[in-house]
Amino acid sequence: MTPSPGPLAGAGPLAGAGHAAEAGPPAGRGPLLALAGRRLPLLPLGHPSFLVGFLVTVVLAACGGESGAGGWGAGESPAREEDRADLSRDRPPDRDPRLLVLAASDLVHALPEIVEAFRVRTGMDVDLVLGSSGNLATQIENGAPADLYFSANRHFVDRLEGRGRLVPGTRRDYAVGRLALISAPGSSPPTGLADLAGPEFQVIALANPEHAPYGMAAREALQAQGLWEGLAARLVYAENIAQATQFVRTGNADAGVVALGVILGERNWDHRLIPDHLHTPLLQAAAVIQGSRNEAAARRFLEFVLAEEGQTILARYGFEPPMEPSP
Repeated sequence: MTPSPGPLAGAGPLAGAGHAAEAGPPAGRGPLLALAGRRLPLLPLGHPSFLVGFLVTVVLAACGGESGAGGWGAGESPAREEDRADLSRDRPPDRDPRLLVLAASDLVHALPEIVEAFRVRTGMDVDLVLGSSGNLATQIENGAPADLYFSANRHFVDRLEGRGRLVPGTRRDYAVGRLALISAPGSSPPTGLADLAGPEFQVIALANPEHAPYGMAAREALQAQGLWEGLAARLVYAENIAQATQFVRTGNADAGVVALGVILGERNWDHRLIPDHLHTPLLQAAAVIQGSRNEAAARRFLEFVLAEEGQTILARYGFEPPMEPSP
């Protein structure tokens, strides 16, 4: 399950110096992610209607669903109308629970694999919406009726918990993420953050530090090395960490400060780990969302992620186990 290798949003330049990138979408579509063999539009999640048309059922070949291996033809829609969900409406409780999980995009490879393992074990289906942790938290605050939230840090879970948007007692730390340095596939990445000041790295991608935990950590690491102000004119902000990785893959950025969990889902993409003492640990937390119509099933899925099988899958994508028990 890898992001689409197709070109990103035309060939135009990205926005510069501390602004979010505004690359124009190819053929009327936004940047793409591939999830469970299907190409998905990566929408601007800050928009109130970002969830419309973005709900994606994780259907694997073993389930008898669409493979989507060939992508869409010209003029085709990314999803059938009946597959789309307007999350501004309440969902009725399901007799056969089908979970809706909002998750940080650093889980783009690991979480679909966990979902499939969970389906095999339990027969339950899980729908995923991936995005930046901050934007997803805002949607939860605005009443999006999802079941479970996986953040890439504790901060946004703390915020939701303080505002009564999570089921008390369900918050759990599930992983620790790592930052990595990359350049275009096939080229040697920077050996360290200081190399980003070199002339070969004129455009550097990272997730927007205003709402993306990996962007926050990247900013802290660059500040710790005294590089933030000097590199400001070269930085381009992606909507989330998966999109930041795509900027580098497609040549729209020369280098990126991205999530190890995304890079290890790619084949033969060389990278360098960023020392974790340079930033606040990316201690990732999850919780059941207040108002879930499938609370018992949501708790079961979260426990599956925390159990040996879920943790083994996360470890394959570079995630470390939580440093200490959840509060």
